[in-house]
Amino acid sequence: MDARRKKLIAQAHLAAKQAGCADEDLRRRVQLAVTGKASCADMTVAELVKLIDHWATRGAQVRPSAPEAAQAPGMVTRWQLATIERLAWEMGWTEGLADARLTAFLRRTARVDGARWLTREGATAVISGLLRWKRQRARQRARP
Repeated sequence: MDARRKKLIAQAHLAAKQAGCADEDLRRRVQLAVTGKASCADMTVAELVKLIDHWATRGAQVRPSAPEAAQAPGMVTRWQLATIERLAWEMGWTEGLADARLTAFLRRTARVDGARWLTREGATAVISGLLRWKRQRARQRARP
């Protein structure tokens, strides 16, 4: 299990406590309702983020940890990676940053082979492009 996933599991448990859910059976029922899985250990990163966001709507102060970013100046920030990851999930790309459809979009938009190679400017272009694509999809669905 990678370090981010471990951290998200711990954050999900803390968020449940902060939201006032001290009973383990109730917490597992909520987890099952929100993600379709009763155990955090069985959840994907996307499901854990969704669960933490759910607890935040119930009063938890915990926010999901962002993916690790490069430390070099001018490279993509953790916030940008987290935004790109969320937009990928919203587009239905279930693998988040590792999804082949996102990788193809990164190649077309920023000329890189993966999100970790993005510059800040490239990440901004990717975020803008994904937002435009998402709005376009919503308009197409709204048409009769």
